[in-house]
Amino acid sequence: MEELKRVLSREELHALVWSTPILKLAERFGISDRGLGKICAKHLVPTPPRGYWAKIEAGQPAKKTPLRKVANPSLHTIHIGSSTARLSDTVRVALAAAKSENVAKKREEKRSPVNGQTTFQSPGDNPHPSIAAAAKMLRKAKPDSEGLVSAHGVTVHERSRERVVAILHNLALTATAKSAKVEVRNESLHLISEMGSSKFTLTEEKRRQKHIPTAEEQAEYERLLAKRKKNSRIGEWFFDRLEPWPEFDIVYTGKLTLTIALWVNGLRQSWSDGKLQRIETILDAFIDNLDVILAARAENARIHEEAERRREELRRRRELATLRTEREENRLKFLRWVADTRIEIDELRKTIKAATGDEIYLEENKRMITWAQKRLGDLEALTTSASIQAEIRRQNLFPDPDDLFDPEGDPPPKQNYWDD
Repeated sequence: MEELKRVLSREELHALVWSTPILKLAERFGISDRGLGKICAKHLVPTPPRGYWAKIEAGQPAKKTPLRKVANPSLHTIHIGSSTARLSDTVRVALAAAKSENVAKKREEKRSPVNGQTTFQSPGDNPHPSIAAAAKMLRKAKPDSEGLVSAHGVTVHERSRERVVAILHNLALTATAKSAKVEVRNESLHLISEMGSSKFTLTEEKRRQKHIPTAEEQAEYERLLAKRKKNSRIGEWFFDRLEPWPEFDIVYTGKLTLTIALWVNGLRQSWSDGKLQRIETILDAFIDNLDVILAARAENARIHEEAERRREELRRRRELATLRTEREENRLKFLRWVADTRIEIDELRKTIKAATGDEIYLEENKRMITWAQKRLGDLEALTTSASIQAEIRRQNLFPDPDDLFDPEGDPPPKQNYWDD
C-alpha cells in the first residue's frame, strides 16, 4: 500500500477524502475517523455527506462538494500525526503498545485524584473568577413557575444549577489552559480566543408529556363529574373542560446544550449531552471549535469582500463603457457637423459667385448676398484647423491619455436587474 504523506495541502487532503471513505483513510493515517473529520473541519475541507459512498457503489450520481479558496495561510498546510510507515514491525508494535498504555493511564487519571483534585474540578464556594458573577446570580436566582433559573445566557431547571456552575468553572479553566478565556460582558457569557470572541449560551432541553393525574386529582375529577351528571338531570348543562389538571406537563430532561452564537453554514454550532458523551467531556472541543468558526467567518468575509470588490469594479467598468458610448455619439455628431458645414461653405461660395456675376439684380438679392457672405465668413472661421481643434478639446472628444480606456475591453452586459 502506498505510503501516505503526513504534511498535505488542502487540495491534497480534499482529493483524498473524496476518493477514499474517511474511515479507511483514517486507518491508513493511524488516527480515528472523528479525528480526521476534525482536521478537515479545522482546515475548511468539505467531506462527503452520509450516503455518498452508498450512491457511488450503486452507480448512482453523487455530487462532490468543491474546495473553496481560503486566504488564511495557517489553513493551507495540514499536519497529520507523525509517520511510522518506515519503522520496523517491532518498533510499530512497541509504539502501539505504548500508545494503548498511555490511553489507559489517562483514563485512570480521570478517575483518580491528581494532586488532590479530579480532572473535572468541583468549584465549591470559589468558582473561577471569570464566571464567579454568573455563578453567584445563578445560585441566588428564584425559579419561575416552571422551575427555571436564568443568568447571563444560562437557562436551566433549578435541579441543574450546580452542575452548570461546575461546567462553567471547568470551561473557564480549560480556556485559560488554551490561552483563551471566558468573560461576562453586557449580561452575556463570552468565549474569547486569540482569533476573536463569541457569545455562548447554556440551556436545558424541555419536552411536553401527557399529564398523569394524581390520586387527589382523579378524586376531584370524579366529584366534578358526579356534580355535572346531577345538574344535567335538572336541565343544567356545562361544556367546559372537566379535568382539574393540565393536558400536558413541561418536563426538563437534564440534557444540556452549549451553543456558540456565531453561525457558519456546515460547521457545528451546538454541543449537547448524548448517549456517549456529556458536556463535561467536550469542553476542550467546544473551545477549539470557536477558532474553526472564526476562521470560517473570516474566510467568508474575505470572499464576500472580494466578491463586492469585483462587483464594484464591474460597476465602474460599465460606467466607463456608458461614457465611451456617449462620447462616441458626440464624436460622430461633431464630425457630421464639420462635414455638413463644409458642404454648406462650398454651396455658399458657388451661390455668391454666381450672384455677383449678374450686372443687374434686385435690392433684396443684394441684401441676401450680403447676409450669405457674412454667414460664409462665420462658417469659415468655425471650420479652420485651430477652431476645430479647440472644440475637440472643449468637448474632450479625443483625450490623450484616454481617461475612459478599459484595458479589459467592454464588460459583459447585465443579465438581470440584480446583476452588478
